[in-house]
Amino acid sequence: MKKLLSMLLILALALSAMPFALAEGLEPLTTDEITLRYACWGQAEAGEPEVLQALIAQFEEAHPNIHVEFVPIDQGTWDAGLTNLASQGQLPDVFWVFSVSAAVSNEWALDLTEFYEKDPDAQELYPTMVSSSKIGGRNYSYPAVLFPHMVFMNKTLFDKYNVDLPSTDWTWDDYFDLAEELSHPEEFYFGVSNPLYVDLFPAAINGNQGKFGWDGEAYHFDDAWVEAVETRAEVINNKICEWMSAEDKEAVLGDPGAWPPGKGRTAMHIDWPWTMAMFNTTVKEETGCEFVYYPLPMGEGKGELAIVDNGIIAASTEHPREAWELAKWMSWGPMAALKRQETYRSLGYPVSRMPVVSTPEVWQELVDNADDTIKGFYEAVLSRGVNFVPSNWPVCPGWGEIEAYYNSNDINGKILRGELSAADVAAELEEVANRGRDNYLASIAE
Repeated sequence: MKKLLSMLLILALALSAMPFALAEGLEPLTTDEITLRYACWGQAEAGEPEVLQALIAQFEEAHPNIHVEFVPIDQGTWDAGLTNLASQGQLPDVFWVFSVSAAVSNEWALDLTEFYEKDPDAQELYPTMVSSSKIGGRNYSYPAVLFPHMVFMNKTLFDKYNVDLPSTDWTWDDYFDLAEELSHPEEFYFGVSNPLYVDLFPAAINGNQGKFGWDGEAYHFDDAWVEAVETRAEVINNKICEWMSAEDKEAVLGDPGAWPPGKGRTAMHIDWPWTMAMFNTTVKEETGCEFVYYPLPMGEGKGELAIVDNGIIAASTEHPREAWELAKWMSWGPMAALKRQETYRSLGYPVSRMPVVSTPEVWQELVDNADDTIKGFYEAVLSRGVNFVPSNWPVCPGWGEIEAYYNSNDINGKILRGELSAADVAAELEEVANRGRDNYLASIAE
């Protein structure tokens, strides 16, 4: 029955797309026989080749006059492969990129702003997938798949210290209260690990910002950033966060290069869906620990930063309207998400690439087919009204300049060691970041 409902939803979405698109002003698709070339990475990962073929077959069935040719590019030398194709005038019509801003500088990327404005399916995207991915007020990319941050809850440690798991409708205050209660550094057990608060707090507190406060127009090193770096330093220095030295790892875990979260030493570990398989198998077998997967705690801004892979449509394509449709059916559209989920499960794999659309039916389909370890995560996405904010560093202009300045001056390290006040350096960092933005925008305007 669930499979039938999924197929009916895919059919309904497909049948509704054309009339609404025409009413909103998108040009009709060509009836000519054409070929579109497509490239994405991840084909070495289990399940991805089958997903790719299922998505292509679904698109070609819905559009029998359009043939899709997959262009294989080695993921390890992806950028060099694209550069080589560009030099020959052979870029695919639709392809993924690690850096959207670099693709725009190279004049590879078609301006997609009009498509976003006219295609009603784009209204299904989380709003910041569009707003925070602008470059100079224009959209040149589309979100392909989403990897949300998740909290890997070590239920075994909760039980060890007689602490109840929280509700999935939890807050950051709940998270830090639990972290303190679950921290036993004298036994080398810690409340949390991977303190990515500089990445996560701008979205959690302000709702629409990525790392360094990027909101699609400017960087903001505001109170959210100050709180993030100060909180990071506090939990590390108070040994609430796992920060074991090589000597401690060797003495306690028998290996100076050991990864404590994978050794069952962390009660709450921030990670991503692609790590679930390892925790469900290797980590569980080695440690005997049981894990449950939670959404990030909710901040007052109701935003959650997520890792997003990005694609572009080639500026050189002869079929921009059809390329837009292919991009949608292969990645961000509701029909693509449902087909991806269905194919992964048919192969016996967990769904690790999640939807970039807020469509309730798509997330409900995940809930209906989830096991108990992750069902609460999907239910929380549906019920909490979260706004997923895409990872901004592949897109935002001037990123390389601010990242280099931030890292070369060891900002996190100096604040951690008490050598620097976050509030005192915030204005300087914001100026450097937005100067880098201005320099980038000036370079592409030329």
